[in-house]
Amino acid sequence: MVSFTGFSQLSDLHYLPPLKQGGNNQAVTQQKIYLSTPETTAFTVNIYQGTSTALFSTATLSKTTPQEITLANGDNNITLMVNDSTGVVLTNAGLRLEAPGGEKFYANYRGRSGSQATSLTSKGRQAMGTHFKWGGTPNKGSQNSLTNTLGIMATDDGTTVTLSGYDPDCEFRLGNDRDGITADSYTITLDANESFVFEAYVGETPANADGWLGADVISNKPIVISNGGLNTGARVGYSGRDAAIDQPVPQNKIGKEYVFIRGNGTSETEIPIIIGTQNGTNIYVNGNTTPIATINNGDYFEIPESNYSVSSAGGNMYVTTSKDAYAYQLMAGASAIYTQGLNFIAPVNCLLPDAVDNITHIEDAAGVTMSGGVTIIASTTTPDENITVTDENGPVTLPASSAVAGTTLWKTYFVAGLTGDVTVESTGPIAVGFIGFSGARGIAGYFSGFDTVPEVDLEVEGGGCLPGAIISVVDANFDAYQWYQNGTIVPGAVFSSYNPTEAGDYFVRVTKGGCTYDSQPIAAYYCLPDVVIKKVADTNIVNDGDEVTFTITVESLGVNPISNVVITDLLPDGITLVSSSISKGSFSYPNWSIGNMSSGDLETLILVTRVTLPDVNTSTATYTNNISNSQDQTDSNITTDDPSESVTVNFKTPTTVITNRRITFRATRM
Repeated sequence: MVSFTGFSQLSDLHYLPPLKQGGNNQAVTQQKIYLSTPETTAFTVNIYQGTSTALFSTATLSKTTPQEITLANGDNNITLMVNDSTGVVLTNAGLRLEAPGGEKFYANYRGRSGSQATSLTSKGRQAMGTHFKWGGTPNKGSQNSLTNTLGIMATDDGTTVTLSGYDPDCEFRLGNDRDGITADSYTITLDANESFVFEAYVGETPANADGWLGADVISNKPIVISNGGLNTGARVGYSGRDAAIDQPVPQNKIGKEYVFIRGNGTSETEIPIIIGTQNGTNIYVNGNTTPIATINNGDYFEIPESNYSVSSAGGNMYVTTSKDAYAYQLMAGASAIYTQGLNFIAPVNCLLPDAVDNITHIEDAAGVTMSGGVTIIASTTTPDENITVTDENGPVTLPASSAVAGTTLWKTYFVAGLTGDVTVESTGPIAVGFIGFSGARGIAGYFSGFDTVPEVDLEVEGGGCLPGAIISVVDANFDAYQWYQNGTIVPGAVFSSYNPTEAGDYFVRVTKGGCTYDSQPIAAYYCLPDVVIKKVADTNIVNDGDEVTFTITVESLGVNPISNVVITDLLPDGITLVSSSISKGSFSYPNWSIGNMSSGDLETLILVTRVTLPDVNTSTATYTNNISNSQDQTDSNITTDDPSESVTVNFKTPTTVITNRRITFRATRM
């Protein structure tokens, strides 16, 4: 089925789930919600707190009368929770904003303290979904209030939400106990407008710095989440920090093509962050055909700032991924490392909206004046003179556009020094963000999303597993089709249906009216169990006494779950185990006990080993290391395994030679 869905921040309904900061007022004290709209006729916005049916606040809104809703300071147990209200079901937290008449408006939360500031733009109805990744930026600093947070708000009764896929060493707050939640997955049940907040306090365990990043948030009914860091540090071991939060959309509404525009920061604070939703996701930068990285489901990759076109504000970067991925942007209002902000970035497409009308009071962050501007991504088919920026002083002179390496479809602008209400209008698609700076405070916000992008739905026929399954576009009425397997084009697969012969992730790229759109991926699995094991060494030629790291992966490509999966890795004589780490289960040499696996699951064991020659008279030796698998089910071995790695060990020639010297003393008789 092909349906059209509004996908932007402009909506008649917005949710603001609560979050948690690392100590009251450590990140945010003063807080406001900024409401704006392009509607010229005034309308009412009602605001409700938690499950209450009584009005928390109300506002009359129009294009000329934007509104600011002032919230109680600090940990007010509405937008920011105290310790006792973290890790428990909440009925009186979070806000729901709605226009009873269906009018659409923006809702932008901004908060600040003496040294920090942050912004979060609600994604409206398009923030509602059932599968998300916990997003944000790795929290690298050393300050004792650093924390990462995930807020969840239900939209319907009887909603179960499971958080899983995080580092098993992560520990989340339960009331006053910072490590009260230690399970490898955690399930909660919420009714409509109830909420729940996770906090990963960095000082509790090293895994809390980034082990939560890319974790799955899966529900049986639509929810809304917000996430990020309050506070977060961008430099390892440094105490400078800022607040960096935003609200993402669900996993079925993201894409593969992104344009980033650099702020005023440095190499440490101007970083795109890509989170994988499927195994084997290649990341390409600026049109290069060699991926800068390949990540799996739940992994993340920070793209170095050096890939921006220039190392100053307004530099751009073009990023594509072979499979759908989340994109966040760490960016800063100034060169100081403690002025960063965070934006959830929407993929570019030819149906982006042609106006952002308007960003209200752009220089204000809950009562403090910021200096900054807007970033604009625009279609190259739109003449520069057709793009206008207006603030409280009237039309603003637009700087020259910047070309984007790797694509001919997009150009970018950076417009600084704006004040008041800002409107950006074009005769073609645009995406608009803003950054700000004041003292030690940095802030960022993103006001554009995907607008009216068609949803290309797929269905599986012919039994639902391989061989025999057929993947088809429902109600196919597009101009052209091209199928992809694991992100790679399938030659000749240009019809509305495709019969895959191998397990993998498939999507179809369709064309309609000159624009192309990708379906969401659909996985094809074998009817019989198929366990794929692989072993890779980080090096195959070493010197005596060196370390070798082996990465062992196991993936289930059968349609049904498998149980009691065990991988055995008996190291040969000459290779000794130094350390190990696992993604799931338990490891007691030589057995890695994974337990149960579902279709598509991929788990990883990393072994750090040391190699030695068998005796001092040997100049070289080769060791072959093999792995094997066992499980309750019979492995069909449809897919070829790669279970062995050979390592050649060479004698290390001494660099210093010590020679015994005999000294003879001659005695002389006097």
